[in-house]
Amino acid sequence: MESEKFPLRIVFFELTARCNLSCVHCRAEASIEGEKDELRTDEVKRVLEEIRSLGNVVVILTGGEPLMRKDFFEIAEHARKIGLITAMASNGTLIDEGIAKKIKDSGIRRVSISIDGGTALTHDSFRGIKGSFEEALRGIENLKKAGISVQINTTITKYNVKERDLILDLTKNLGVAALHIFMLVPVGCGVNIVDSAMLSPEEYEETLNWFYEKWVENPGIEFKATCAPHFYRIVHQRGKPEREDFKKAFSTFTRGCLAGTNVCFISRKGDVQPCGYLPVIAGNVREKSFVEIWKHSPVFLKLRDYDELQGKCGICEFKKICGGCRARAYYDRGSFLEEEPYCLYEPIIMKKSAEKK
Repeated sequence: MESEKFPLRIVFFELTARCNLSCVHCRAEASIEGEKDELRTDEVKRVLEEIRSLGNVVVILTGGEPLMRKDFFEIAEHARKIGLITAMASNGTLIDEGIAKKIKDSGIRRVSISIDGGTALTHDSFRGIKGSFEEALRGIENLKKAGISVQINTTITKYNVKERDLILDLTKNLGVAALHIFMLVPVGCGVNIVDSAMLSPEEYEETLNWFYEKWVENPGIEFKATCAPHFYRIVHQRGKPEREDFKKAFSTFTRGCLAGTNVCFISRKGDVQPCGYLPVIAGNVREKSFVEIWKHSPVFLKLRDYDELQGKCGICEFKKICGGCRARAYYDRGSFLEEEPYCLYEPIIMKKSAEKK
């Protein structure tokens, strides 16, 4: 598949594994010490320049907690100078008024803050540090005062699914721009809690239908479901309301799983992956240019050929809209091209085959 048919839109750039919290579901398996072989400042800057050569790409600076990296603002400022659109993902606890101003001055357009419960008890239990909920809320207020767009990221699990309405109410009361829900993927620390925390396929489907309904009811908030590709199938099944925010969302993201097609992830060690939750390495920026990896990696080329999908994903009429979560397929079946294990939907071709028997 020609890379031009799959323009790069977003790069998640993991700057460090260092973090001041101890989240039970952390993808990065972050710690306070971090790792010694993380990309150097000059290496990060070079890769940012390579990304910029591919067009108007959004780069999301993440971690760990990216603010734990001493050269964070030097990196963000370099991205701004070369014309990249930047955002950052943070736990919010380190963002006082001074840090919020520096974030604004560095050109970062939006900051996502992780809120994993509608109450302090639930959130703090997730985050491993008492008081992190209140500190995150203070961080959000400081960002808003600085004039920065804020979104809330929530990882949905059995631990907090009953608080989803409280989380939505909190989103509205805080007056932030967006609510993005993430369906738990068994990677990093998430592997250790998959049995106790992972929603069943039935709960998964019901939650995504709830999310659709809340999106319809709340036109003032940007809603996005991540690591939940069948949300796009649900929207097509139930209908896309004739509203500008729906039109904008579906003109920007036309497919559920974008791993390796319009999105990729760069680890703190330079490994390039389809996404942060799919630990399949397409190349390393210390060995090859990012541009070469993005355009020619066999891993990415396979993900861009929908005919490579296997199982019921391969025969599903929604495969170009949904695509199934490639990371869950990899975890459950050992192949990132296998069928999504947490999808209840039965493709039409399977139904017709069953009817004939």
